[in-house]
Amino acid sequence: MKVSIVVLFLICSFLSYSQNISCSKLYQIVTTDYDSKKSNICYMSTMLAKVEYYRLDDMGFVVAFIKSNDYDIYGKPYIFCGISLDRWDAFVNGAIYGGSWGESFHQYIRDYTCNCY
Repeated sequence: MKVSIVVLFLICSFLSYSQNISCSKLYQIVTTDYDSKKSNICYMSTMLAKVEYYRLDDMGFVVAFIKSNDYDIYGKPYIFCGISLDRWDAFVNGAIYGGSWGESFHQYIRDYTCNCY
């Protein structure tokens, strides 16, 4: 319970648009203390290797593994905040049924960058 209160405090202070937390610390908290997780490998994408959706204390986060070149199969993780489950589902469905992973990412996820340092 104590860990959850600390995590909630860190994330709430983070989401209040003050740069109190590093992106690497936020990434560590979200990817270790999450309540639920969904993941997709972005087959045939020239931009994304994979994307992961995390729920933590009723907040949604996306970690996008962005490729540095055509031969990069792992990508570098970038975290995005305030992603609702509906937005996540629209992103995935848009990529699978309506276009590419990159186009769907730009439409549904890109504008939700976290305010971290």
